[in-house]
Amino acid sequence: MNSRLKSLAIWGGRAVLLVALGFIAVQIRSHWTGLSSWRPDSTDAALLGALSLAYFASLMFVVEGWHRIVALYSAEPRSRTYPSFTMTQIAKYIPGNVAHLLGRGLYLRSSSLSDGQIVKATLVELAAIPAGAVTVIAVLGSAGLLSPLLPWLPSWLWVLLAPGLVLGVLAALVLAPRLGLVPQSSTSGLLVIGTLSTVFMALLGLIFAAVFSLLAAAPIAPLAGAAVIAWLVGYLTPGAPGGLGTREAALVALLWSLNQEDAVLIAAALFRIVTTLGDVLLFSVGWLVFSGGTARDEASSSH
Repeated sequence: MNSRLKSLAIWGGRAVLLVALGFIAVQIRSHWTGLSSWRPDSTDAALLGALSLAYFASLMFVVEGWHRIVALYSAEPRSRTYPSFTMTQIAKYIPGNVAHLLGRGLYLRSSSLSDGQIVKATLVELAAIPAGAVTVIAVLGSAGLLSPLLPWLPSWLWVLLAPGLVLGVLAALVLAPRLGLVPQSSTSGLLVIGTLSTVFMALLGLIFAAVFSLLAAAPIAPLAGAAVIAWLVGYLTPGAPGGLGTREAALVALLWSLNQEDAVLIAAALFRIVTTLGDVLLFSVGWLVFSGGTARDEASSSH
């Protein structure tokens, strides 16, 4: 049954991916005249490079978050936990969207962590990062800053987001230890992990707002909120590598009310470039900094 459900989820995700790509293709074709007229200059290229560096820097918050997740189960040094993230994260672009998670587990198998603890740490990571996204959405939505993105949602739902978030956090802190997902007395550690994820998601939203500002003027909060919601849509789509297609389609749909269709389409594409370059930079820096230590660890484990 689990195998069938997994297969159904993957094929469902692929179907969503195809629909999203088709939607984007139709929009690009409809607005090709305006899109093809945009000519980036050297200043635009430099700013996009700077934003890629900013995204790389923001990823270090989730790298540290992963280290602290592992620390809930075993006192592994950052020389082990950091490369297990930085050198595997880029594998999320492999079809299936799980290779990076498997890579982290395989990297840490020779450590003091048991296979069961690695699985639990992966489950905590799978919950922690989207929890940061939900937190950002709840804060912006409760402040009334996201209503233009989703005008069909009733106003009372936005009002309930903040208290709902608080209740959700409290429930997670109580249930996670009781279910054996994390050790007892992990409350402070989970709160720090959640905070790191929230900071990362807030920075991701601001980076997209900065990308959009290269093309047109628009309020920062809705742009940031749209980026976080779109990231969450891509994250939750099974089988979509790195949220490819689904994230861009969600961005276009959410920001269509701005009446700046050309800018939205270009910004969605540029944001993908910025985040991909940031992921590549994360891998490159991880390889340069930690590859020597990795080789030593493998040599020592073989003796």
